[in-house]
Amino acid sequence: MCYFIHLNVHSHYSKGWGIPAIEELCQKAKALGMKKLALTDTNGLYGLIFFIQEARDTGIEPIVGSELAAGSHRALVLVKDRHGYANLCRIISALHCDQDFDLIQSIRDYRSGLIVISDDFRLLKALKRDGIDDLFVELSPRYQMARCYAFSRKTGIPPVATNRVYLGRRGQFCLHRILRAVALNTKLSSLGPNDTCQRHNYLASP
Repeated sequence: MCYFIHLNVHSHYSKGWGIPAIEELCQKAKALGMKKLALTDTNGLYGLIFFIQEARDTGIEPIVGSELAAGSHRALVLVKDRHGYANLCRIISALHCDQDFDLIQSIRDYRSGLIVISDDFRLLKALKRDGIDDLFVELSPRYQMARCYAFSRKTGIPPVATNRVYLGRRGQFCLHRILRAVALNTKLSSLGPNDTCQRHNYLASP
Protein backbone atom coordinates (compact mmCIF):
# COMPACT_ATOMS: atom_id res chain seq x y z
CA MET A 1 0.00 0.00 0.00
CA CYS A 2 1.23 3.51 -0.85
CA TYR A 3 0.91 6.37 1.62
CA PHE A 4 0.81 10.04 0.73
CA ILE A 5 3.35 12.11 2.65
CA HIS A 6 3.07 15.88 2.94
CA LEU A 7 6.54 17.08 1.92
CA ASN A 8 5.91 20.84 1.64
CA VAL A 9 4.62 22.02 5.02
CA HIS A 10 4.91 25.42 6.70
CA SER A 11 4.18 26.32 10.30
CA HIS A 12 3.92 29.73 11.94
CA TYR A 13 7.73 29.76 11.82
CA SER A 14 7.37 30.74 8.15
CA LYS A 15 7.06 34.41 9.00
CA GLY A 16 4.19 36.20 7.31
CA TRP A 17 2.90 33.05 5.61
CA GLY A 18 2.33 30.03 7.84
CA ILE A 19 -0.58 29.81 10.26
CA PRO A 20 -0.53 26.46 12.14
CA ALA A 21 1.51 25.64 15.21
CA ILE A 22 3.73 22.59 15.05
CA GLU A 23 1.55 20.79 17.58
CA GLU A 24 -1.48 21.26 15.36
CA LEU A 25 0.31 19.93 12.30
CA CYS A 26 1.57 16.80 14.07
CA GLN A 27 -1.76 16.08 15.74
CA LYS A 28 -3.64 16.60 12.48
CA ALA A 29 -1.25 14.28 10.64
CA LYS A 30 -1.75 11.59 13.26
CA ALA A 31 -5.54 12.01 13.13
CA LEU A 32 -5.37 11.52 9.35
CA GLY A 33 -3.42 8.29 9.83
CA MET A 34 -0.18 9.61 8.36
CA LYS A 35 3.07 7.89 9.27
CA LYS A 36 5.49 10.66 8.25
CA LEU A 37 5.42 14.44 7.99
CA ALA A 38 7.89 17.02 6.73
CA LEU A 39 8.38 20.51 8.11
CA THR A 40 9.81 22.88 5.49
CA ASP A 41 9.58 26.40 6.84
CA THR A 42 10.94 29.10 4.57
CA ASN A 43 14.68 29.79 4.67
CA GLY A 44 15.21 28.32 8.12
CA LEU A 45 14.99 25.46 10.60
CA TYR A 46 13.54 27.60 13.36
CA GLY A 47 11.11 25.06 14.82
CA LEU A 48 13.17 21.96 14.09
CA ILE A 49 13.90 20.73 17.63
CA PHE A 50 10.33 21.25 18.76
CA PHE A 51 9.05 19.56 15.58
CA ILE A 52 11.18 16.47 16.12
CA GLN A 53 10.04 16.18 19.74
CA GLU A 54 6.37 16.75 18.93
CA ALA A 55 6.41 14.38 15.95
CA ARG A 56 7.94 11.57 17.97
CA ASP A 57 5.53 12.17 20.85
CA THR A 58 2.61 11.76 18.44
CA GLY A 59 4.07 8.73 16.67
CA ILE A 60 4.96 10.55 13.45
CA GLU A 61 8.31 10.13 11.72
CA PRO A 62 9.69 13.66 11.18
CA ILE A 63 11.24 14.69 7.86
CA VAL A 64 13.63 17.62 8.13
CA GLY A 65 13.75 20.25 5.42
CA SER A 66 13.30 23.85 4.36
CA GLU A 67 11.84 25.72 1.42
CA LEU A 68 14.65 27.90 0.14
CA ALA A 69 13.76 31.09 -1.70
CA ALA A 70 16.27 33.64 -2.93
CA GLY A 71 15.72 36.14 -5.71
CA SER A 72 13.65 34.51 -8.43
CA HIS A 73 14.60 30.96 -7.45
CA ARG A 74 13.02 28.50 -5.03
CA ALA A 75 13.55 24.88 -4.04
CA LEU A 76 12.19 22.51 -1.45
CA VAL A 77 15.16 20.78 0.17
CA LEU A 78 14.79 17.68 2.35
CA VAL A 79 17.46 16.02 4.46
CA LYS A 80 18.43 12.38 3.87
CA ASP A 81 21.10 11.97 6.55
CA ARG A 82 23.42 13.82 8.93
CA HIS A 83 25.67 14.93 6.10
CA GLY A 84 22.65 16.34 4.30
CA TYR A 85 21.59 18.18 7.45
CA ALA A 86 25.03 19.77 7.71
CA ASN A 87 24.85 20.80 4.06
CA LEU A 88 21.38 22.30 4.45
CA CYS A 89 22.65 24.33 7.42
CA ARG A 90 25.54 25.57 5.28
CA ILE A 91 23.16 26.66 2.52
CA ILE A 92 20.81 28.44 4.92
CA SER A 93 23.70 30.20 6.65
CA ALA A 94 25.05 31.42 3.32
CA LEU A 95 21.57 32.54 2.25
CA HIS A 96 21.32 34.81 5.29
CA CYS A 97 24.94 35.98 5.44
CA ASP A 98 26.28 36.16 1.88
CA GLN A 99 25.24 39.27 -0.04
CA ASP A 100 26.13 37.55 -3.30
CA PHE A 101 24.27 34.34 -2.45
CA ASP A 102 23.34 32.21 -5.46
CA LEU A 103 20.79 29.53 -4.60
CA ILE A 104 21.50 27.38 -7.63
CA GLN A 105 25.26 27.36 -7.11
CA SER A 106 24.92 26.82 -3.37
CA ILE A 107 22.74 23.75 -3.86
CA ARG A 108 25.18 22.44 -6.47
CA ASP A 109 28.05 22.90 -4.02
CA TYR A 110 26.26 21.23 -1.09
CA ARG A 111 23.82 18.82 -2.70
CA SER A 112 25.16 15.64 -1.12
CA GLY A 113 22.70 14.11 1.33
CA LEU A 114 19.82 16.27 0.14
CA ILE A 115 16.63 15.73 -1.84
CA VAL A 116 15.72 18.70 -4.04
CA ILE A 117 12.15 19.32 -5.22
CA SER A 118 11.28 22.37 -7.30
CA ASP A 119 9.09 23.87 -10.01
CA ASP A 120 11.89 26.30 -10.92
CA PHE A 121 12.86 25.12 -14.40
CA ARG A 122 16.14 27.03 -14.54
CA LEU A 123 17.23 25.60 -11.21
CA LEU A 124 16.22 22.08 -12.20
CA LYS A 125 18.09 22.29 -15.51
CA ALA A 126 21.23 23.46 -13.73
CA LEU A 127 21.07 20.70 -11.13
CA LYS A 128 20.34 18.07 -13.76
CA ARG A 129 23.86 18.60 -15.12
CA ASP A 130 25.10 16.91 -11.95
CA GLY A 131 22.61 14.05 -12.26
CA ILE A 132 18.94 13.48 -11.46
CA ASP A 133 19.38 11.33 -8.35
CA ASP A 134 17.28 12.85 -5.54
CA LEU A 135 16.04 15.58 -7.91
CA PHE A 136 12.29 16.00 -8.53
CA VAL A 137 9.86 18.29 -10.30
CA GLU A 138 7.22 19.61 -7.90
CA LEU A 139 3.61 19.18 -9.00
CA SER A 140 1.18 21.29 -6.96
CA PRO A 141 -2.47 21.98 -7.85
CA ARG A 142 -2.91 25.48 -9.33
CA TYR A 143 0.83 26.12 -9.43
CA GLN A 144 1.52 25.55 -13.16
CA MET A 145 1.05 21.84 -12.60
CA ALA A 146 0.45 20.99 -16.27
CA ARG A 147 3.61 22.84 -17.34
CA CYS A 148 5.59 21.15 -14.59
CA TYR A 149 4.36 17.71 -15.62
CA ALA A 150 5.28 18.42 -19.25
CA PHE A 151 8.72 19.58 -18.12
CA SER A 152 9.15 16.38 -16.11
CA ARG A 153 8.26 14.23 -19.13
CA LYS A 154 10.60 16.21 -21.39
CA THR A 155 13.64 16.22 -19.09
CA GLY A 156 13.25 12.83 -17.43
CA ILE A 157 13.33 14.40 -13.98
CA PRO A 158 10.70 12.47 -11.99
CA PRO A 159 7.68 14.32 -10.57
CA VAL A 160 6.51 14.44 -6.97
CA ALA A 161 3.16 15.77 -5.72
CA THR A 162 2.87 18.33 -2.93
CA ASN A 163 0.13 20.53 -1.53
CA ARG A 164 2.23 23.50 -0.28
CA VAL A 165 0.69 23.51 3.18
CA TYR A 166 0.42 26.89 4.90
CA LEU A 167 -2.80 26.16 6.82
CA GLY A 168 -3.62 23.55 9.42
CA ARG A 169 -7.22 23.40 8.26
CA ARG A 170 -9.36 24.94 5.54
CA GLY A 171 -10.95 27.52 7.86
CA GLN A 172 -7.60 29.25 8.46
CA PHE A 173 -7.49 30.83 5.01
CA CYS A 174 -9.14 34.06 6.20
CA LEU A 175 -6.57 34.34 8.98
CA HIS A 176 -3.83 33.71 6.43
CA ARG A 177 -5.12 36.59 4.30
CA ILE A 178 -5.00 38.91 7.31
CA LEU A 179 -1.45 37.80 8.07
CA ARG A 180 -0.40 38.43 4.48
CA ALA A 181 -2.00 41.88 4.47
CA VAL A 182 -0.08 42.77 7.63
CA ALA A 183 3.17 41.40 6.18
CA LEU A 184 2.70 43.41 2.98
CA ASN A 185 1.37 46.49 4.79
CA THR A 186 -1.68 46.59 2.55
CA LYS A 187 -5.45 46.20 2.64
CA LEU A 188 -7.20 42.85 2.31
CA SER A 189 -8.93 44.17 -0.79
CA SER A 190 -5.55 44.92 -2.36
CA LEU A 191 -4.17 41.38 -2.05
CA GLY A 192 -3.46 39.78 -5.40
CA PRO A 193 -3.68 36.07 -6.26
CA ASN A 194 0.08 35.62 -5.83
CA ASP A 195 0.13 37.37 -2.45
CA THR A 196 -1.48 34.46 -0.61
CA CYS A 197 -1.58 30.70 -0.70
CA GLN A 198 -4.58 28.87 -2.17
CA ARG A 199 -7.65 27.86 -0.17
CA HIS A 200 -6.72 24.21 -0.57
CA ASN A 201 -3.21 24.63 0.85
CA TYR A 202 -4.04 23.03 4.20
CA LEU A 203 -2.96 19.73 5.76
CA ALA A 204 -5.52 17.60 3.97
CA SER A 205 -6.17 13.90 3.82
CA PRO A 206 -5.00 12.34 0.54
